[in-house]
Amino acid sequence: MPSFNDITDRIHEAITRFNKRMPASQRDMLAGIEDELTRLDLKGGKIKTTIANLKIVGSIKNKLLRLVLNDDYLGEVKRFAQAFNDVGRLQSEYWTQIESTFKPRSILKEIRTQAIGDTVSQLTESGIGTNISDNIADILRTNVTTGGSYRDLLGQLRESLTDTQKSDGLLTKYAKTITVTSLNQYSAQVTQSISSDLGYEWYAYQGSDIKTTRPFCDAMTDLRYFHVSQVPSLLAAEDLYYIKNGEKTKVPIYDKTGLPNGLIEGTNPENFFIRRGGYNCGHQIRPISERLVKMQDLALYDRVINTPEYKRWKTLNG
Repeated sequence: MPSFNDITDRIHEAITRFNKRMPASQRDMLAGIEDELTRLDLKGGKIKTTIANLKIVGSIKNKLLRLVLNDDYLGEVKRFAQAFNDVGRLQSEYWTQIESTFKPRSILKEIRTQAIGDTVSQLTESGIGTNISDNIADILRTNVTTGGSYRDLLGQLRESLTDTQKSDGLLTKYAKTITVTSLNQYSAQVTQSISSDLGYEWYAYQGSDIKTTRPFCDAMTDLRYFHVSQVPSLLAAEDLYYIKNGEKTKVPIYDKTGLPNGLIEGTNPENFFIRRGGYNCGHQIRPISERLVKMQDLALYDRVINTPEYKRWKTLNG
């Protein structure tokens, strides 16, 4: 029977497989664009501002989608969508083995259907068109209308569509954001729906910390367990610390949102269990039984249940 780690492993596997092909897709896109740009009318290395050149830009924009959305890419989108079904199945099997009262509700199927539909849309015509093709077309159009340098234009395109150690290209960055966010949020939605139905109050913030892990997520993974009553204070980063350069450092708050850096604007105690650490967050929040918390960390349990926040939450929620 699957463990909670099997769920997170399947998520990681699907995301890794899909994004592995993005650098090649970017190279294909760049090669196709560069081939089309040889048709531009130049003068002294500068792009002429002509109707003919603008029409070439228009034709390149139409070709961009075809360059990305080839059969191989669409096949990978289909395989990635299957991961939602796999995660849903693993979730059901996991909860069946640990909770005798668990019975999957029909709403879980609808959550999965909508998640797949939204994700496929973002990874195909709608999302790629708006977030990738339009950005590239803007670069091309700006250079034509201003009579820019042909060499500089090629440099801008290569910078936009090439992965480096410092930054990802447009397509890689976009695909990572969509795949990491969509599949992890779907799994979190299922977990929260089920754990709420079953009355869970205690949780563990789980997942591997990596180079780009946000201070909030770093601090949360250092907490062994937390209670739902603590979420408001966690979102305010009260007494929440992480290790930076070997020193204990307070998790910073972003002034614009009033939340820890990286969290999605509007994150609150109600949607935190789904949004977690924000876009690109690969952590999951695992429900933990109260009995297990008392068995494994009685001191933490006693400390939390004696806080005013816990007592207030208990009064309101019974």
